[in-house]
Amino acid sequence: IIAYGAHIENLGVRIVVSVIYHILLIMFLWSYGMAIFTSPAKPPKHFYLTEEEHANMRASDRGREVLQSVSARVTVHERTTTGAVRYCELCRCIKPDRSHHCSMCMQCVLKMDHHCPWVGNCVGYSNYKYFVLFLNYTVLYTGFIALCCIPYLTNVWKHRSDDPLNFHVLIMFLISLVFCLTVFGLYVFHIYLLVHNKTTLESSRPPCFRGGFADAKRYDLGGCGNFRQVFGDNPLLWPLPVPSSLGDGVQFETRAYTNTNTDVPGRCPA
Repeated sequence: IIAYGAHIENLGVRIVVSVIYHILLIMFLWSYGMAIFTSPAKPPKHFYLTEEEHANMRASDRGREVLQSVSARVTVHERTTTGAVRYCELCRCIKPDRSHHCSMCMQCVLKMDHHCPWVGNCVGYSNYKYFVLFLNYTVLYTGFIALCCIPYLTNVWKHRSDDPLNFHVLIMFLISLVFCLTVFGLYVFHIYLLVHNKTTLESSRPPCFRGGFADAKRYDLGGCGNFRQVFGDNPLLWPLPVPSSLGDGVQFETRAYTNTNTDVPGRCPA
């Protein structure tokens, strides 16, 4: 289909176009499948309250103090806007830093970014790399199709009296172009989030920490450090939808503040 018509007469060019097309198709389907079928990562077992601990918290009028004592066995730095330990009543667990409860998946998800209807799955620590690669290969794949259609459409336009237009190619060009431009905007947004080490949720509401401060830059390690946290240290694995992200999704390296005049975090919103 990509080498449609007489506008690609050279056999070598046809082969190159076909190889590139199938490589992009395979990478697109591979990354899409990994984004769909990789289960969202849950908090470790020791973040969940036992039946006894949950009963004690519910029975006491000092639930916040009880939860504070239970949280001593885990390492968490983020707090609610009121300064309390972040706790999920539905999952009965203390939320690790950067995790949130997904009402669609009905579970808490480590480093939750958002629930994506395109992949029918929660995008978080376990599959964020695959999601970014999916967007990347979607743009490349659809853009390549649209680009390959241009010579044929140009040739038909120049010789429209001799060569009637094949509407299948025109429709394929329009659909590919629309998908490419639409996904490109989302892709650019997630590249911005990746470079600044933010999730979609954190971009709209900065996380709060002990002391009642909101800090939108707490996890920003610089462009290279942020990229490696998601894609890993091995450059050979960066373009492949295979596990290579650093860390465990529970604890995250934070930046060091050097300028107290410009880097002081702000107060948590009420």
